[in-house]
Amino acid sequence: MDLTLRLKILKDGAQIDEDTYNNLLKIIESFKKDFQIELSEENGGMFITHLAVALERIKKKELVEPIEDLIFEEVRNDKNFKKANDILKSLEKNINISVPEVERPFILMHIVTLLSK
Repeated sequence: MDLTLRLKILKDGAQIDEDTYNNLLKIIESFKKDFQIELSEENGGMFITHLAVALERIKKKELVEPIEDLIFEEVRNDKNFKKANDILKSLEKNINISVPEVERPFILMHIVTLLSK
């Protein structure tokens, strides 16, 4: 299954709306065009699924429990953390959304993992 099919299934199953679906397609394209990272089911499936759910939570103003400091400390110390943070800021501008502070560490963790592959 490719990522666009994954997103279509999420949309058809009413897990994400049309706006989130389109924003995720923009994000996949942005990774390819702006960061030369080709997202695939293998390297980006978990990230895109998490992002889909996170974007819906953000729209509904639902909050998640904060990530444990010990776990995020490892992410923060990763050599790819600054680049991951820059990517997240770029994605926020690209889809015109502000990711809440409590949600950022989870998304950054996925981006750092993606950059480490």
